[in-house]
Amino acid sequence: MKLYLDTNIIHGWFRKMMENLRKGRKFSIPSILQFISSRRDLQLITSNLTKVEIVRYLVAEWGCKQEFSEDLWERFLRSFDVQYIEVKEFDLDELIKLCGRIPTKKKTLVNLLHLQIAKRNKLHFLTGEKKLKEKYKRYYKKVLTYKDLRGLFV
Repeated sequence: MKLYLDTNIIHGWFRKMMENLRKGRKFSIPSILQFISSRRDLQLITSNLTKVEIVRYLVAEWGCKQEFSEDLWERFLRSFDVQYIEVKEFDLDELIKLCGRIPTKKKTLVNLLHLQIAKRNKLHFLTGEKKLKEKYKRYYKKVLTYKDLRGLFV
């Protein structure tokens, strides 16, 4: 199964890595990443949109330099053998229609961009946001929460 990872699925790895580097806390891989990376039947995929969100987080909230942030991003990709999609454009007309039919909060717009990436590439979209799955199921049905994914392998 090809899984496109929502930023909230991988965010914990970067937070824990920074806590380890800056505060001397013990680093442990978040359980969600341990599980999905241990499954050989899952192909993990992310995009440059996710990279933007992670670099923004590292620079704005941890005061990291851009070069360090990008190096840490590459380390993450290598550590979990995550494939990378370079997105050049979005279908904004499609998103205008979607937001015209379904009331959408401002903070959800980036999630809709991720959802569009998954849909265009026919990938399952793994997110930690149950509401996203429920609210936009008519737009794209291949949305899974972590709980849904675990249920598939029990």
